Amino acid sequence: MGPELTPVTVTRWTARLVDPDAERSFREGRFQDDRRRVLVLMGFIAAAGVLIVIGRFIGHLGGNGELIWLLPPVVPVLVAAIATAVLLRMKSPQTLETCLLAAGVIAVATRFTALTLQPAMADNWLPLMITSLFIIYFYLPLRLAMAVAFAAFYSAVSAVWWVKLYGGPLAPEQIYFGLLWIALGNGLGYAAANALQRSQRIQYAQSLVMRQLLSTDSMTGIANRRRFDVALEREWRRCRRAGTPMSLLMIDVDHFKAYNDHCGHPQGDACLRQLAQLLVDTVGRPGDIVARYGGEEFVVLLPEVGAAGALAVANKLAAALRHADIFHPRSPAGPRMTISIGAATAKNLSGEPASLVEFADRLLYAAKAAGRNQVSVGQLTPAAGARAA
Repeated sequence: MGPELTPVTVTRWTARLVDPDAERSFREGRFQDDRRRVLVLMGFIAAAGVLIVIGRFIGHLGGNGELIWLLPPVVPVLVAAIATAVLLRMKSPQTLETCLLAAGVIAVATRFTALTLQPAMADNWLPLMITSLFIIYFYLPLRLAMAVAFAAFYSAVSAVWWVKLYGGPLAPEQIYFGLLWIALGNGLGYAAANALQRSQRIQYAQSLVMRQLLSTDSMTGIANRRRFDVALEREWRRCRRAGTPMSLLMIDVDHFKAYNDHCGHPQGDACLRQLAQLLVDTVGRPGDIVARYGGEEFVVLLPEVGAAGALAVANKLAAALRHADIFHPRSPAGPRMTISIGAATAKNLSGEPASLVEFADRLLYAAKAAGRNQVSVGQLTPAAGARAA
């Protein structure tokens, strides 16, 4: 029996991870790159505005001195500068997406206002539309549904504006092909963006499954030593910042070699799987980590749990095993499977997390030396040494 992997799938039409937590993690992981990409876009917009300002200023030298034509290209420069300042203060992909949509609406209104004031520029309507749709679908870090909604809004406003402003001089054939290009641009943009976003999420989903495989014990299906070591480092730092204690239970199956020798390795493996599931079901708290440490040894990491809480969890685990009533035909302590537990607690986390593991291991050996089938509790005090209860 191998580890039970949590399936990570991607929706077909909306291109997002079905698991909301996985989708949130994916977007948060891409946030820095997405924000950097938008900053680059703002830089291009500002640079284009500056170049147009310079060109128009040179073109009007020696003229009547009116600089009203400088106003339209100055607007994107100012917008890009303000957007850059706002982007640098953003901390989440949700905020980034909301601000991009709001900025997009403002940009659409500004752009069409400028085109209305300068009708000659409207001859470039179709290239402008296709370029804008390309940016919306491929460049802006929007979820596919948001990109489609914004592109549809932009297309509708653009088409209505174009027909209303130029409806008289335009032939029906021109209107038909203009609207056809908008529809094709949106269709192709959606198909390509869907494929791109699905591909990104599928790769992320595959990495999640790979990480899960690398962090899961292949026989019992619970966390392995690698995942425990990572969790220990992370929770140690977190509890140290919060000033909260941390406890660790080191668990050993009593006389397991005798059980293996008598029942055989397949039955021994089945027994360890049963015990692993029992530990997971009994511990209960989502933030706690139950892992196979090696052989017949297991560990339970209990962040923000003091000595009294660690003892309570240890006794609960021992009671759950007694209730499971697993037959052990070769145990000197009786015909039932039992465990020995070393319960170590650290209140002052100024040292290294490895010290807590070493202390829990010493407590476990103390429990085994005292006759097994019992719990040895102690508190790690780096300043004065470890103290066992």
